[in-house]
Amino acid sequence: MNIKNIKEKIKNRIPGPTRIQHYFSVLVPLIEINGETHLIYELRSQNLKSQPGEISFPGGRVERGEEFSQAAVRECSEELLIPESKIELIGETDYLITPFNFLIYAFVGEIKVDTIKEIKVNNYEVEEIFTVPLEFFLEHEAEKYAAVLKSEFDQDFPYHLLPQGEKYNPRQGDYQIYFYRYQNRVIWGITAEITKSFIDILKH
Repeated sequence: MNIKNIKEKIKNRIPGPTRIQHYFSVLVPLIEINGETHLIYELRSQNLKSQPGEISFPGGRVERGEEFSQAAVRECSEELLIPESKIELIGETDYLITPFNFLIYAFVGEIKVDTIKEIKVNNYEVEEIFTVPLEFFLEHEAEKYAAVLKSEFDQDFPYHLLPQGEKYNPRQGDYQIYFYRYQNRVIWGITAEITKSFIDILKH
């Protein structure tokens, strides 16, 4: 391969993150209740293999050929059993790269229904929904706790190829885990982090 071939492959390439195994999109759904803006959250069904019984936003894996925003709207429509025409995209918050090689895109959208009772939910995926007033998040900071990520190598890891051998000291990483407590609900982890990102945009 010569320099000309390399230029053709590189010069117009759009870069992306490495090590990402799965791409997801979620929607932060907003609804007006009695003139007050609320965020809608789901309680995940016990049928699900991943995080059953936990609180999340509507969302899921991005399908091949699908735009990230389309995935967020589609997943919200499927989980809340409302037509996509009743989901109005407002914009996008910051995306999140998890320590577990997932990339999550987050979008904000208004749910255009007259009353939340119109939302029936897909019971296989969603046990129930509830709302939290936006004002709650504007007035209450998220609780923050530190977590440490440590490298653990396989037994056959080739220490003999490293200058320090088995004395090699791998780097550690740290990240914050956020919690919100609202009434008897605990919103935590990635969902709390996406919530906080959205609220930080509104505040700053």
